[in-house]
Amino acid sequence: MNAERSGRGMAVALAVIELVVLAFIGLAWASTYWSWDPQHYGEPPGPYLEKAAVVPVTALIAAVVAGIRRVRPVAVGQAVLLIVVCGILFCAKAAGERTYEDSHRHACNAGVICAGDPPPPR
Repeated sequence: MNAERSGRGMAVALAVIELVVLAFIGLAWASTYWSWDPQHYGEPPGPYLEKAAVVPVTALIAAVVAGIRRVRPVAVGQAVLLIVVCGILFCAKAAGERTYEDSHRHACNAGVICAGDPPPPR
């Protein structure tokens, strides 16, 4: 009974820590993306999603270690978190890239020189 309680507490603690890490990464991207400047188009979400990929990798390692040590609540909790975070990352990548491309296109149309574009004629 006592091992079961400590397993549940560990599962909750790991999940909270991993979700806090995801929140910090998301806020870091949001702070670079949104601006009051209408010609600012922010950074693409790709590098931030790559940083967020550390969380599912950590969850997988924790699930395997917990499974070997027979701490079932931690193993199940980390496996569920792994599946949920991977699904969120795949959806966020598609939606984030689409949003970034739209804002980049709007900034280009507003007169901001786009990366890779030739300089305007004089």
